Amino acid sequence: MHVALVQLDIAWQAKAANLAKARDLTADVPAGSLIVLPEMFDVGFTMKSEVAVAGDSAAGVAELARVRQCTVAAGVVVRDDAGARNACLIFGPDGRELGRYYKRRPFALVHEGRHYAAGAQAVVVDAAGAKLGPTICYDLRHPQVFREPALAGAEVLINVANWPAARAGHWTALLTARAIENQAYVLGCNRCGRDPYAEYPGRSVVIDPMGEVIAEAGAEETVLQADIDVPRVQQVRSELPFLHA
Repeated sequence: MHVALVQLDIAWQAKAANLAKARDLTADVPAGSLIVLPEMFDVGFTMKSEVAVAGDSAAGVAELARVRQCTVAAGVVVRDDAGARNACLIFGPDGRELGRYYKRRPFALVHEGRHYAAGAQAVVVDAAGAKLGPTICYDLRHPQVFREPALAGAEVLINVANWPAARAGHWTALLTARAIENQAYVLGCNRCGRDPYAEYPGRSVVIDPMGEVIAEAGAEETVLQADIDVPRVQQVRSELPFLHA
């Protein structure tokens, strides 16, 4: 599987600009790839939920999937009966939504849970030739949030994030731990740049089931691309049966 992690310098609360940037940056991504966009890629990590839900970013992501003929996993805010949700939506190359995941652990430091309703369950999506387990940013500090999709068969665990530079070392260390303990590929797609409240280090990364880094970005806006061998997940889990032990 070819993966492309879009490390955006997100324009603050500027949906049209961020959608356009995502289209431009993915112009050379091969058809059939898995494209990943950061948490709330269209607006940034704003607690103004009314701004985040305005418009229809999901339709823009669906169109990106169609135009690029790729599977796209993207962090956006949606609304349902519970209110605004910090979500990761997954669309197939035909633009059809294949699944959605709601962030289960709102970021306590900024009282995210006051603005976005938390999710309650893991999600595993069959897409792009693999079983994908999406997660969002602060979920990374909670191992069980990753364990549940892994036990449900996820081979590729995705974390879309607005992870701050102040704790950049934790980002890489925790992603590596999640890969090792779940014997899965981990794709960490972070933003870069600044917003009114924080600086972001980028450092998007692709990690294999043994915890080895396959590809890692720096601090600049970029598309981090790599090839991953999905069948290797089952090989590792068979040779080292730690997941269920």
